[in-house]
Amino acid sequence: MTALAPVRRASCAAISIAIAALLFHGPLAASVVTRGDDALRGGDLATALRSYRKALMLDPSSAIAADRLAFHLALVHSPVAAASAIAIASDALRLHPRDSSLLADRGFGELQLRAWRAARADFTRAGSLGNDARYDYLAARLALRLADLAGARSAAARAEHDDPAFVPARSLLASLR
Repeated sequence: MTALAPVRRASCAAISIAIAALLFHGPLAASVVTRGDDALRGGDLATALRSYRKALMLDPSSAIAADRLAFHLALVHSPVAAASAIAIASDALRLHPRDSSLLADRGFGELQLRAWRAARADFTRAGSLGNDARYDYLAARLALRLADLAGARSAAARAEHDDPAFVPARSLLASLR
């Protein structure tokens, strides 16, 4: 056996690993998201956030990793975390412009920064795309905050249409009549 054989084997192994990483970055990122979800269920937010960041680094086009990371950052109640959540969701929305979860994540970040108009726009679009009464309801509440009674009625009516059993929307709509 020559000295070149171990070098060849190591080179082949390295090339194989690189090719596998290129081919399987999506499933690998998904498994790291799952690891983050497990940490979150165990109450370890810091580990979950690290896992979601790693997953997003492995697959920058992963809407699921971006959603998890942006959502949990938006809930940290820190202006820096909220700004990060908005940036992450905005980047992901460039690739997935019709993803209602990413729109809502950005809306939650905007709420933390008191960017009411931007949050309202994102929740309105998220509610429309996902036919989700919760997001329409949030858009209605933000319309009220912005003194737009007609917009609040419209958003509350959409929420009631999306889910007639959603009591907050029914109650809000009844109070606006």
